Amino acid sequence: DEWHESDTATHATRARHSRAMHPKRARASSSSSDATLGAGLVPLVNKLQDIFASDAMSGKRLVDLPCIAVVGSQSSGKSSVLEALVGRDFLPRGPDICTRRPLLLQLVHTPAARDGPTEWGEFLHRPGDMFTDFEAIREEIEAETDRTTGVNKGVSDKQIRLKICSPNVLTMTLVDLPGITRVPVGDQPPDIETQIRNMILSYIKKDSCLILAVTPANSDLANSDALTLSKQVDPDGLRTLGVVTKLDIMDRGTSAVKYLKGEVVPLRLGYVGVVNRCQADINDRRPMHEARALEAEFFRSKPEYKDVLKHCGIKALSRNVSDLLAKHIGNLLPDLQARIMDRRAEAEKELAMYGSDIPETESERAALVLQKLERYAASLQAAVEGRSTNLSIDILEGGARVHYVLQEIFVKGLLELDPTATMTDEHIRTKIQNTAGTKAVLLVPEEPFEQLARQCIEKMLDPCKQCAELVHQELCAMASSCVPPEVAQVYPHLAQAVEKTCKEFLSKGLEPAVQMIVNLVECQLAHINTSHPDFVGGPAALLQAQKAIDARMNAEAEEAAEAANKSSKNKGVNKENADVVSGTIQKTSQWLSGVLSPSKRHYSIENGTVKLKEPPKKLNANACETNEEFLQVMVTRTLLGSYYRIARGILADTVPKAVMHFLVNSVSRGLRQHLIGVLYQPGIMKNLLMEDPEIAELRQEARARVKALNAAALTMTEFSSELRV
Repeated sequence: DEWHESDTATHATRARHSRAMHPKRARASSSSSDATLGAGLVPLVNKLQDIFASDAMSGKRLVDLPCIAVVGSQSSGKSSVLEALVGRDFLPRGPDICTRRPLLLQLVHTPAARDGPTEWGEFLHRPGDMFTDFEAIREEIEAETDRTTGVNKGVSDKQIRLKICSPNVLTMTLVDLPGITRVPVGDQPPDIETQIRNMILSYIKKDSCLILAVTPANSDLANSDALTLSKQVDPDGLRTLGVVTKLDIMDRGTSAVKYLKGEVVPLRLGYVGVVNRCQADINDRRPMHEARALEAEFFRSKPEYKDVLKHCGIKALSRNVSDLLAKHIGNLLPDLQARIMDRRAEAEKELAMYGSDIPETESERAALVLQKLERYAASLQAAVEGRSTNLSIDILEGGARVHYVLQEIFVKGLLELDPTATMTDEHIRTKIQNTAGTKAVLLVPEEPFEQLARQCIEKMLDPCKQCAELVHQELCAMASSCVPPEVAQVYPHLAQAVEKTCKEFLSKGLEPAVQMIVNLVECQLAHINTSHPDFVGGPAALLQAQKAIDARMNAEAEEAAEAANKSSKNKGVNKENADVVSGTIQKTSQWLSGVLSPSKRHYSIENGTVKLKEPPKKLNANACETNEEFLQVMVTRTLLGSYYRIARGILADTVPKAVMHFLVNSVSRGLRQHLIGVLYQPGIMKNLLMEDPEIAELRQEARARVKALNAAALTMTEFSSELRV
């Protein structure tokens, strides 16, 4: 700790430092009656504050440490109260706002020394410099404030940390916050009141912070700015100690007894009344001990304060504050240690994510690049094969998605595809007549069957190619997700190059996979294998078609017989039977008109001669007029359905195999070699490992946090060990 390792400190000063920071040993070697309850706990928190307030931490609050925040309006007497607790003049004074930055004041009780200074102060921003002149402390506070806020009354939330060691103080830690003001002065922004209130609330809203609410006695306590703010964050008054100042300038005949008894604004911790030095005393540099004697005389001379005398005076305030803080720290200590451990684990995890610093030598850079490439290739292969760690239990991921695409999307989708189902008898009849050309159709034609089979097979080409493309997309998504977040954050150029190179490799695997799929479909188109053992064959198809015709004829015969039976039973033709007969006649007439209607004949008979007509531009095939024609259509449909199912089953089996071989399994066969061949090149490694300057800064901050939290954890462990001893 820079505060405790100054090269310029004398041996005696170091001894006093040791007594200040190790109060247990100090109490063992000193019989001073000023040892307090907080002499052990408060210095522990002070040391933690010093650790977390180092320059490397940049003012970040890693852990909310217990403290007491001094809150009050401008000119409420806050500075006088703090100086009275210290017993020395050391704070800036003036008619305008004086406290413009939070001042963290660590008071450490140290035994009086026989040689050397008995009182001194140290600033964290000036480690090793001891201030024995308290006027110099005031000047340094003003100078450090101006260095951050400027000289024209600006404010800042950046802390100034001051430690004062003295035998005349009780051990405690206070934060003096800027006084609440309403009217901007100097170069203060118009919303200065809001800024100061937000700054105060940022401290006192935390449960680890006790509140010292300072209010002058000559104002209305119910409208106190300090109590109003404390009520916002501590409505039950569990963390708020009220301080009533300027009791000596209240109107004659009035007193603050009701204030101190908590009858106006109740607080669980109560109130303490004090008498500050007047401005004339401050200007005349009246010693503090004289001011305390005058304060004691004031309370003795006022019989109305007799019942609350133990709550009056700076000594009562000092003892009360020290005891409250020590008890507060004791209550928070177990949780504080747990929070330090949690923050350290988070910081270590973040530091691990940022990785180590960029290697300086070419060989170290090469080793790092090779390590990242091999880990990436292994990670992607594990994802494809389902060997990744921390696999989800909620959703499918990795290779399971590829399997889902192949089986659940492609195979089931292909099995649902049946072009023959949407093919009508008219379509088949048209194909039969077209393939016959100028000849008449004899028996069962083979050519229309093969052409129709090829048309159906061609419709499977697009979904087969889409299968490969979907798997390629899944692999590309895995290629992106397998880039470790720490590599993407620390080495963005390397991450982008690895992902790009991997996707190029996968694209090269997609090309032969698609070409193989095209070849598989073309193989099916090249030869219609009617000798396949699962093919229904011509004789079986004829038999099935004949059965269909027989069933159709039987159905028509049964329908006619049923109509005749109904007619004979009624012994006459009633209206209902007349409708049936009429319907039958109408259907027969429609069939005959379809064959013999002059509107569908392309000739006419005029004057005993035949006149031929030109065929229309769109000429449809004749409907099935005979059982033979119907038999041709039925046989062709049966053969087509049988062969299409065979070809579909073959493609449903071979296409996923082609995708797996040429695309998916290529990850394990050649991705690692491809990455190394493209990216493991001496000329590009330095650029690949070039990191964002912001990442380097974040790494340094994370390293500083880990160091600070390690020191804090060690401090807590040492303190626990001392307690056990």
